[in-house]
Amino acid sequence: MLARALLDLRRDRWWLVLVCILLLPAFPAPLAGQVTPDVDLPGERTAIRAMILDGRVQPALDRIQSLRQQHSSDSGLALLEAEAFYAIGLLEQAVEAFRDGLQLDPEMKGKLFNLGRALQDRGRDREALQVFVSMQQRPETSLQTRGLFGAALSHQNLGEPLKAKKLYRQALDSDANFDRARYRLALLIIDEQPQEALQMLDAVLARDPLHHGSAYNRALALRNLGRSAQARLAMEHYRSVLEGRARISQLKERWAQDPADLKLILELGRLHRQLGAISQALNWYTRAGLLAPTDPRPPVEAVRTLLMAGRTAEATILANSLRGTEAAEAAQELIENNAAGNSTGNPDED
Repeated sequence: MLARALLDLRRDRWWLVLVCILLLPAFPAPLAGQVTPDVDLPGERTAIRAMILDGRVQPALDRIQSLRQQHSSDSGLALLEAEAFYAIGLLEQAVEAFRDGLQLDPEMKGKLFNLGRALQDRGRDREALQVFVSMQQRPETSLQTRGLFGAALSHQNLGEPLKAKKLYRQALDSDANFDRARYRLALLIIDEQPQEALQMLDAVLARDPLHHGSAYNRALALRNLGRSAQARLAMEHYRSVLEGRARISQLKERWAQDPADLKLILELGRLHRQLGAISQALNWYTRAGLLAPTDPRPPVEAVRTLLMAGRTAEATILANSLRGTEAAEAAQELIENNAAGNSTGNPDED
């Protein structure tokens, strides 16, 4: 039934298949204009959060503050304001906004972590510890995990590495995939236990190829193990990741000024793919598909990306959904070349 539903999609809805593959929500359109009295607050909050994540923080903050004039009691807006303040380095304002949001809705316990981090960045680690300890006492495992991690950071900041190590390991016992704790612990043990640190850094990079801190410290771990040749290669890889991240940052700054620039979006997709960040690449192609539903380039590049990642079944489903569109022939050719063992290629054209 699923396969038939996918094949029956209208020609301008191929990107729905990719969204299903990614299991991620579609990206909302940019916000503009004045706030209306009958504004859809849940939709606004979702869109604003996407803007903050995309790096368009000041426009997001302007929108939040405009909305809060009419909806001052909305805890979600207060907490988004706190996140925006935090993102642009206004830490005292972030602390106050987090407290405001939590006072408006005490059940938003997940935001306690953000409050604790803002306090840490202001050097108020003793206050932050109180926040993180309260999180550890919650019944939700996710809150306990982040509470352990946050407390470990504070103990590390306070010059108590043994306590920090213990708490990082407890966080990993609570959630084996919590890579933030894994990375921090690796840094603490990299001199005394370089092999374990290397394994941890490899695990982080497997899930996040653009994690430049892990790429750099992986080279240091190899050096500490006496594997000089591998350490040099790892350092070269770190430099390529750093250069790639810088290029991504430049492109995203340009894109933030013109979110409808399809050429920039496609370039961001290709650059993420080249760096091995497959999920991010697919996100950009999904965004491109939403912007230009009949343009053949986004779906073809999405198929190419899935094939290069070894996700052949998903690539085939997506290619099949393109039947009857301009992209169908190119996508099918990629599938056939992959089956024959030929390269899917990585063209530079727009």
